[in-house]
Amino acid sequence: MTTLSSWFLVTRPKTLLVALAVILLGQTLAWFDSPVNFSFYIAILCMVCCMALQIAVNLSNDYFDGKSGVDGDDRLGPDRALQKGLISAAHLRLGIIAMCLLAIVSGCYLIYVGGWAYVVLGLLSLLGVYVYSGGPRPLASHGLGEVAVFLYFGWLAVVGSYYLQTQVLTLDVFIPASQIGFLVVAIMLVNNIRDVASDRRAQKFTLATRLGVKASKHLYCMTVLLPSLLLLVDHYQGLVMLLLLPVQLALCVAIYQRDGKQLNAQLAQTSLVVLLWGGFYSVDLMLG
Repeated sequence: MTTLSSWFLVTRPKTLLVALAVILLGQTLAWFDSPVNFSFYIAILCMVCCMALQIAVNLSNDYFDGKSGVDGDDRLGPDRALQKGLISAAHLRLGIIAMCLLAIVSGCYLIYVGGWAYVVLGLLSLLGVYVYSGGPRPLASHGLGEVAVFLYFGWLAVVGSYYLQTQVLTLDVFIPASQIGFLVVAIMLVNNIRDVASDRRAQKFTLATRLGVKASKHLYCMTVLLPSLLLLVDHYQGLVMLLLLPVQLALCVAIYQRDGKQLNAQLAQTSLVVLLWGGFYSVDLMLG
């Protein structure tokens, strides 16, 4: 029998916290630039829509990786629901449909506010749920997962939710969007570095399998440190975000000392840095 704990597992709650941090950043930037026009109703709908899409992607990834054999017995990460028989393929499909419907319903008002461009963005997001792990050429299996994550968690989630509140699109907001986008890419890189051996066996050609472990670790350090470097051209932030720099440097040292299951700790710590970055940035803006 499918249990609530199984569904909780398959939603991957840590990724939902990351999605929440990204939307929080976009909404705080909007509040900072246009406090008079800020709508909590729009903010809540943005969070619901983003998290519904994230859950749909997680369910879809569990479904397609389980069906294709990518998630095998040699998996080093957390258990997957379909792989372990915790949730049936049919129930996963229903879950994906339900989350997509929730995203559509919550997105209707956002389309009304944002205009026809958000119809296109919404359709691309729904398409992304499928093509990220499924279809004839899944993005995650062809070295494009990191690009998709940067565009969605960086530019689309932050800049898109910012525009819904302000009705203004400025280049300045792309800097904080890129900063947190790079950090989310770092999460994916750790995940894929850990799974290089099993992904190669399953012929899943992620960016890490294409570059190799050493080069991927170099790239990880770049994505972890770039947000701090971008503070030099950040219109919104001062030196407060440099408080996280020692943590970022520590992660760059640790990545070269860890392999296999040890990278699960690196994954959790990188996710925490994303939450701290979004939280610190937002609080600093609110405090002025």
